[in-house]
Amino acid sequence: MLSEVDVIVAGGGPGGLAAAEAAARGGATVAIFEKNSEIGSPTRTSGGSFIRDMEELGIPAHLYHAVKICRFVSPNRTARFEYDEPIACGMDVRRTYQFLAQRAILAGAHVFPATSVLDLSMDSGRTTGAKIKNFRGKEMDVRSRIVIDATGYRAGLLRQAGVMNGHQRFGVGAEYDLYAPNYNEEEVVLIVGSVVAPSGYAWALPYGNHRVRLGVGVIHADTSANPEDYLNRLVENAERFGMDLRGAQPVEYHTGLIPSDGLCDRFVGNGIMGVGDSAGQPSALLGEGIRWAIWAGKMAGEVAAEAIQAGDCSADFLARYEKRWKAKHGPNLRVASEINRRIARWSDERWDRGTETLSRLTPYQFGQALKTELLGGWAFQALWSNPGLLKTGAREILRRVGL
Repeated sequence: MLSEVDVIVAGGGPGGLAAAEAAARGGATVAIFEKNSEIGSPTRTSGGSFIRDMEELGIPAHLYHAVKICRFVSPNRTARFEYDEPIACGMDVRRTYQFLAQRAILAGAHVFPATSVLDLSMDSGRTTGAKIKNFRGKEMDVRSRIVIDATGYRAGLLRQAGVMNGHQRFGVGAEYDLYAPNYNEEEVVLIVGSVVAPSGYAWALPYGNHRVRLGVGVIHADTSANPEDYLNRLVENAERFGMDLRGAQPVEYHTGLIPSDGLCDRFVGNGIMGVGDSAGQPSALLGEGIRWAIWAGKMAGEVAAEAIQAGDCSADFLARYEKRWKAKHGPNLRVASEINRRIARWSDERWDRGTETLSRLTPYQFGQALKTELLGGWAFQALWSNPGLLKTGAREILRRVGL
């Protein structure tokens, strides 16, 4: 076990692994401490993502499955989009995370599974390392110049450092990972409505080899509903939603939480940075966070390496990462958060009207919206050609987020 490194990464998820790789490639010595005994397990996410991001992030094609059709289903309406060139995909989450771990190791990072970060070490308001506990139960102090909090929605280290107060609003999900031999593997289905998922949505996402993740997610505290109560009902009513689950059986059962407050105001401090869920970086629109976490990890790791090289790990220096992230992704994530807060309150009738409006978008426009690329030229073209979108509150949303 290393007793001193340049960078401690707390959490071996996608953000932490990407940060470790980038920092190590920049010349820093890096230790990743992952509390679970296996990288990528247990699975806490459906693994939905987008092909262009996977390509740009260097994720091999055999680790994700492209889908050509997306159906958006409300209580009495359906919007269907078909793609000659697929844009969306379902990831093999466990194998993707382990691929990211291998890449971090090749860059020079050290990975320690079954090892928990218990507390930060602090000196005069500056992070100086962390107390860890390994799989034998031994506790020890590891010194570092920077700690990266990639622990997930609890954001315990950022909170301990006084950088943020914690998240208050969460997407709560439950899903089956099914072997489903008769499901259409080219199609992802998104379902909304109070009977299926109050203040949330349900999904069916194939990720290859007849494996399909079927789940329900709701927003706490917008509703007190338990997604587990709706999951079996979704299975029982699959035929009603055009999903063929004949012969399907669950192979795994997953639950998870994802912050839905939106991007944190601050996610760096003296000697500490946050990435992924801990920093509120997922898109609140779909509760989708893996690719966002990898992008954030790369950016944070690069700044961490710059800070080590410069001998300056202060909050002022590390704020380069915060500024770069907000400049690149902040506007879209703010819009996504505002949209999510509004649609979480929609009635079934309102969802039907919204689905009718969505059906007027082109497949490309709908795909860009799902990706949370909400402020590109396509969006203004969509508003111009579909004035009804303004009636759904698009103008007010843009005003509220300062755009």
